[in-house]
Amino acid sequence: MIFWLKSFTSLLVVLTTLVIADDPCRFEHSKGVIDLRSLARTDGKAAYPDKTESAGANYLYSYNPCKPFSEVGDCIDVAVCQISRDKENVFSLGEQESATWNPGEGPDDSPSITYRSGIREASVTLICATNETNKLEVLGEDPEDYYKFRLTNKCACWNGCDGTPPQRNCTINGSTYTSDKQIIRSLPFTVLINPPQPQPSPPTFSYANVDRNSHVIELILVNIPNIPLALFCLSNLQELSIFNSPNVVIPPEISRLSFSLTSLIVSNISQSGSLPVELFNLELLSTLSIINGGLEVLSEDANKLISLTQLTLDKNRLVSLPWALGNLSSLTSLSVNDNLHLSSLDVLHGSTSLNILRASNCMINHLPANIPNLHVIELDGNQLTSLDGLDTTASHTSTSFSFNNNKIVSISSVSLARMEILNYFYLSNNLLTTLPDSLYLIKDMKKLDIQNNNFDAKEKAWIEGIFRVTNTTVLV
Repeated sequence: MIFWLKSFTSLLVVLTTLVIADDPCRFEHSKGVIDLRSLARTDGKAAYPDKTESAGANYLYSYNPCKPFSEVGDCIDVAVCQISRDKENVFSLGEQESATWNPGEGPDDSPSITYRSGIREASVTLICATNETNKLEVLGEDPEDYYKFRLTNKCACWNGCDGTPPQRNCTINGSTYTSDKQIIRSLPFTVLINPPQPQPSPPTFSYANVDRNSHVIELILVNIPNIPLALFCLSNLQELSIFNSPNVVIPPEISRLSFSLTSLIVSNISQSGSLPVELFNLELLSTLSIINGGLEVLSEDANKLISLTQLTLDKNRLVSLPWALGNLSSLTSLSVNDNLHLSSLDVLHGSTSLNILRASNCMINHLPANIPNLHVIELDGNQLTSLDGLDTTASHTSTSFSFNNNKIVSISSVSLARMEILNYFYLSNNLLTTLPDSLYLIKDMKKLDIQNNNFDAKEKAWIEGIFRVTNTTVLV
């Protein structure tokens, strides 16, 4: 009887501390109420995208409280998604309807919410913030198929948020604003709210995506005379894009968005040649694109962008790149196309996170070394004379290499010795007279473009004959 009573008491403890939520957005307990509605994106995207556990980690994680979101593969209408850096492996770690709340056993213990999908579980511990901190941390997988996260926000506090936008004042440049609606209405140009999807790319008009809580979460501006400082009072703004605004200069006030902004894209703006140092305080920034902005130098302060996964600096005036880029442990994609005086990529030496490298139409005369996980390389229109070093500057299983319009005279067998799989190889408009035997051993070659080289008729016949048995499309 005593054993039965102990077992029953233990069961009651479990039932009182582990509650299946009818609503994954809101949890009521004797400690108070936790409401995550104001943290959720409602446009099908993740509020916390592409977070990584540590330097060199193979997987990225995305999370959206309260509402489902979708990415690719198996991550359709999920709460938590895991995706490999090469985008080949995608897993749902939990759906919203599986949410399970745990208030924590002691009065000072942090609450948590757990999601499930098949054999996988994702547990998010909620850390109460007394300031404007809004951060998701990936803590890792332990034990197998059990993933741990930590979300720090004022809405993680008991009675911290009620699901509606808090009344807050923001004063900037002598004006005070109390709502996102007031900010948008104050702008000296028209901004369409939640326009029909999809939108043209690039966009042709300014618009904002606003969630049900009246938070502006995405803002796209086109052909504006300047950036009104009121925009930097949009405390929930996650994505800011500015197109075709030749007088626009990014002001220091950009740092006011450090607790929310994850994406900044500017294209065809003022040719000012520099960025404000305050921009590098945006620690949540995962996507940064500065296109045709006259950028001459990228500061070493770029190493502060610890969440950066995609960096695009096309059509600028860069002569060199900062060494900081090689130390960004989350950076998976770098594009520096059309920087006509950029001659070296050596600063990327040792980067283990980089998967995609695009640097066409520059002055690159040699390959960088020791970038072992590159899957896509595009170096068209450069000054390469060989592919020496490619054996250390590519994954052994890659997707696409493009070296069109260079001055490549030959390719050593060593350069391709590590390659096991390569789908597309572009080498048109070079000075090749023969191909190395190691090229014929690469698996899954779908297309080889070697047009406009110096192959004689016998070499062309040999190349076409060898690849005929592999069903590879050869343009020679």
